[in-house]
Amino acid sequence: MKNNHKYRGKKRRRNIWNYFIPKKAGIITGAADNDPSGIVTYTQAGAASGFSLLWLMIISLPMLISVEEMSARVGVVAKKGLNKLIAEKFGIRWASFAALIVLICNVLTIAADIAGMGEVAGTLTGVSLIWYVLLFGLIFLYLLISKGYRAVSRLLLIITPIFLLYIVSAFLIDVPWKEVVMSTFMPSLNFLQSSDLILIAVGVMGTTISPYLIFWQTTEEIEDHKTVDELDDETAGVVSGMFFCQIIFYFIIVAAAAVFFGQNKLLDSPGEAAMALKPLAGDLAFLLFSVGIVGSGFMSVPVLAASTAYVVADTFSWKEGLEKKAWEAQGFYGVILLSIVGGVAIALSGIDAITMLFLTQVLNGVLVPILLIFLLSITSDEKIMGKHKNAPIVTWMGWITFSIMVLFDLVLFWDLAKNYLM
Repeated sequence: MKNNHKYRGKKRRRNIWNYFIPKKAGIITGAADNDPSGIVTYTQAGAASGFSLLWLMIISLPMLISVEEMSARVGVVAKKGLNKLIAEKFGIRWASFAALIVLICNVLTIAADIAGMGEVAGTLTGVSLIWYVLLFGLIFLYLLISKGYRAVSRLLLIITPIFLLYIVSAFLIDVPWKEVVMSTFMPSLNFLQSSDLILIAVGVMGTTISPYLIFWQTTEEIEDHKTVDELDDETAGVVSGMFFCQIIFYFIIVAAAAVFFGQNKLLDSPGEAAMALKPLAGDLAFLLFSVGIVGSGFMSVPVLAASTAYVVADTFSWKEGLEKKAWEAQGFYGVILLSIVGGVAIALSGIDAITMLFLTQVLNGVLVPILLIFLLSITSDEKIMGKHKNAPIVTWMGWITFSIMVLFDLVLFWDLAKNYLM
């Protein structure tokens, strides 16, 4: 281990990457939060509600930072996956429950993401999306099974700047920036008057604070062999990554609101969002948006598949790690194979992407508050975290996040009950 640290130290050079490498884990997690399915959710938010939901970025940013900082700290200090700690502290049943929901949600999200990537790539080239879905599935399997963690994480870091395309595309559109600023800092509750807008608002929050990102952040710190001496760097990385994530989601909503609001367009997939943009905002905005969707899939699908494998492996104490060969961690790589193949099969089955997004949204809504209770309990436990347990302000922020997520879920479930059971 000492030799490995020494080797890593020799390899560092003073260049622009020195500013990003210490923040790599947080930046990758933040970028992976904006997957093709999330882009559809944000685009729908802008198209259906205009700028009125932009304030969600302001309230969700500190929530996201607090959750991911706790997750990162668990990985650095405890050196165990989050679900392994849940199994040890709360029992295998709760860990299995979390693993099952993560598995279902992630496979459905992978399916929606690969289908979206295939649709956009097919639109750009005129080739059937079926071939692209199969191609992307094979590429993801190759990356995750044949390449080690360092190669995968390096690729993910290189891809992250592609999300800046969404900021550029927003500035190619005629945007009433005064209205944008007012909507950002003056919350509107008009969304409570519409079932569709309630669903979209909850979707925005659910897409922003996803269970798989909580598990993945912990795993990244373990795989990167971070030490407690590097906690400050990791915290800075989390802040940078989550800020990056939220800025991208903000500008996607801004662009969609400026172009689509009032057009009564139903944007049910990434391809539809990109195609609808073309006649209204021009070829360049369409191209940037399309390339961003494909790039976001390459960013998020490996994280979804790998985080699923880590969660399941942690639950049952299997050997795990992208640095291990496939024959050394057969269960771990089996879950990756199942996740990608299952996602490709569902994507080719023709199941409606919105149905998949709805199912994952509801299931995530159930899991996130439970997971936050586990996370707060673990990070407040001195036996596990030692002197690095939660400061009071972190605990309070965690419980505020829990309360807001529960409130949004209750609004969603009340609306569903009112519409379908009454």
